[in-house]
Amino acid sequence: MIFAVILSIVPIMSSYAQISEDFDSIENMIIYSHERFGHAIAHNLGVGIGYRLGKNINAYNTRFFSGELVTIRSPKQIKTINPYYSNSRRYVYGKVNDVVIARAGFGYRKLLNGKPYWGGVEVRWIYEAGASVAVEKPYYLFVVKIEQGSGGGYLYNIETEQFDPNTSWDDIYGRAPYTKGLNEINVVPGLFFRSGFSFEFGTIKTRLKAVEAGAMLDFFPSGVTIMSENANQPMFLTLYLAYSFGKRINKY
Repeated sequence: MIFAVILSIVPIMSSYAQISEDFDSIENMIIYSHERFGHAIAHNLGVGIGYRLGKNINAYNTRFFSGELVTIRSPKQIKTINPYYSNSRRYVYGKVNDVVIARAGFGYRKLLNGKPYWGGVEVRWIYEAGASVAVEKPYYLFVVKIEQGSGGGYLYNIETEQFDPNTSWDDIYGRAPYTKGLNEINVVPGLFFRSGFSFEFGTIKTRLKAVEAGAMLDFFPSGVTIMSENANQPMFLTLYLAYSFGKRINKY
């Protein structure tokens, strides 16, 4: 009888010990000094990747440096295709540049709601500011040029050129290769500001897993051009969602 009772208690004690080891250990009560984590980001005008180096000032505040690279497009751009030519390529009518934004910033993460020892979600407010650099690469098109031949017929030539509003859309064969224009890149300096909330759901304190959501404002004094009808646009306001993953360490 006693042996049966012991056998029934051992699994319960083992399970409790495992829970305590995972969620209520001395290790999980340590305030780690540094954080290293990357993130994949999607926003309403593109996608990107980033990396952050953080230092925990105390249990409630983390200071961090960040680097990020994102694509950005105009909300007005729509891909189309010329139905009058076989094997024509998809392109964006009116587009002047492909644009990528690089950011380097400094910010803080402030604890709003901590996780209990058994798990849950930790909520932090994030605010950050820094330098933005927009890289403009010319967007080239294949344009069909029609000339009258010496025998009375027509000659069709395909030339590579940037968008010209005087060119009819039915003369555009499609987009030229992305590599065209790499030697004509233009760099536009600017500033950015970000504010959002981080929701950390990882159960192991040394492994950071979180979802972040918020808004971002990029400002370029001289303006950035993506579409011809909206040249030298100074501001881009985007809403973003990011997944962060990394680790916490002690570094003395």
